[in-house]
Amino acid sequence: MKEDIFRPLHDPARSIYDAFQAEATKRKGRSVEEWQTLEREAVLNAAVYQAHILGLNIPTIADVLNAETSAMGHCDYGSKWAYGVVRAMKELKA
Repeated sequence: MKEDIFRPLHDPARSIYDAFQAEATKRKGRSVEEWQTLEREAVLNAAVYQAHILGLNIPTIADVLNAETSAMGHCDYGSKWAYGVVRAMKELKA
């Protein structure tokens, strides 16, 4: 297996990143809109699962989209996206 220097070492970021990476391998043959939607859903589903396991805030699709937007254009896009979602999961809610 090829080493991925951007893969987070610990959950929940690692599981979120892995879900994104797994879904991204299925882009071929899909429209841009389709693979974007499915990748976002994969990230959200992984994050919700991790939130339940770790007792963190359950992220929303808005959290996922905000984190994705912040990560765009970076060479470590996938890990920045995952860490951004984790940040939302750990924020103190008023």
